[in-house]
Amino acid sequence: YGVLERLQDSMGYLTMGAVSKIIASTFTYPIQVIKSRLQQRNQTVELLANGEVEIVKREYQGVIHCAAKIWKCEGFVGFFKGAVPNALRVAPSAAITFVVYETVTDKLTK
Repeated sequence: YGVLERLQDSMGYLTMGAVSKIIASTFTYPIQVIKSRLQQRNQTVELLANGEVEIVKREYQGVIHCAAKIWKCEGFVGFFKGAVPNALRVAPSAAITFVVYETVTDKLTK
């Protein structure tokens, strides 16, 4: 089993680890957005579509109220604000973890 074959296996594991984490984080991201909104301070500064800055008072009464308000004010896209930077943040660590796990498992079973 040569170096080239091990490198190809590692690239496959890296790819699968990153892709699986991106998919998982995309599906769970709306929950993260709701959690973050509930943890925020009552007043935040937002940049509006026309370029103006506005101080917005946020008061959520609970999870359902928060989700309904996001849906009403921002639509479907509101649940995925920041999803791309989050995916770029979590994918490398998941890919490396997957490669290390598969390598160690492979070495221990031989």
